[in-house]
Amino acid sequence: MVSKHVILMAVVVLVLATALPAQLTAQQAKRIETARPPKVRVAPKQPRRVLIWNTPFMEQSPHKGYTIPQSEHAMRLLGEKTGAFVPVVSHDVAMYLPENLKKFDAIVLNNSNGPWIRPTVKDMDKFRSYGSDIDAVEKLLRQSLVDYVANGGGLFAFHHAIGVSQWPEFLDLLGASYWGHPWNEEVAIKIDEPNHPLTAAFEGKGFRLAEEIFQYNEPYSREKVRVLLSLDVEKTNMKVPWVHRKDNDFALAWIKSYGKGRVFYSAIGHHTEIWWNPQILSFYLDAIQFATGDLPADARPSARAQQDRKTQKNAHQ
Repeated sequence: MVSKHVILMAVVVLVLATALPAQLTAQQAKRIETARPPKVRVAPKQPRRVLIWNTPFMEQSPHKGYTIPQSEHAMRLLGEKTGAFVPVVSHDVAMYLPENLKKFDAIVLNNSNGPWIRPTVKDMDKFRSYGSDIDAVEKLLRQSLVDYVANGGGLFAFHHAIGVSQWPEFLDLLGASYWGHPWNEEVAIKIDEPNHPLTAAFEGKGFRLAEEIFQYNEPYSREKVRVLLSLDVEKTNMKVPWVHRKDNDFALAWIKSYGKGRVFYSAIGHHTEIWWNPQILSFYLDAIQFATGDLPADARPSARAQQDRKTQKNAHQ
């Protein structure tokens, strides 16, 4: 005779299996739950909805099994368990129609990669009234996203979300383009803005992290973005191959204004273990609250902020 305990355990396992994203184990889910921040930095000004966007071409994604399911779960918990926002997970490109985007306060690009905003032939059945062919609909959806942010929406993107080609407007929106990943090892990370509200999770202290580290090319410039974290080149192995930048400016996380909207980007999000790192989860919750408009933060470009500080200091001497 099967005991009630065994039956109960079977039910629990079944619930977990159906509730968790594919390839996320119950043990990983528990570690993420334990690591997440217990509460928000600031209370939401109003109820928030955030779109957690997964690439629709999951089988082609290099991150399909070991990071996207884990980050999706982490993003869900950051909203559900703290009350910061209601997460809505989707890989339906129809979400990028203007009438759908206006339902959200921010978008999280969950390691999206490939032609993720391009409809498939199958998708076109629901887009017939929006364009004559796939190219026309993709153009509309691209413009819809750019307009959404420019008109006051928030965008939170990490890691391979920047790996987009042939879409210069999107790279301008994010603030950089992908230029390879020389590092896939432990590196040192410094806090460029220790007093900035979005780096509060690190308490002004640099840290070491095992991660796949990108370098960035134009349009990246400290004249255009507010750098929060960067590679500490003095404490990192700089003898790895494929280092293209000659100025040692390897930004890893930044924010920027885009029209009336707010943009956050971070390189961190490749290794599975990232998603139960308490500091990173706290950092990312703060960043999402910045994207939704709840956590005020100075987004002046780094170069301008530095010059303004010098001017202010000279005025008081």
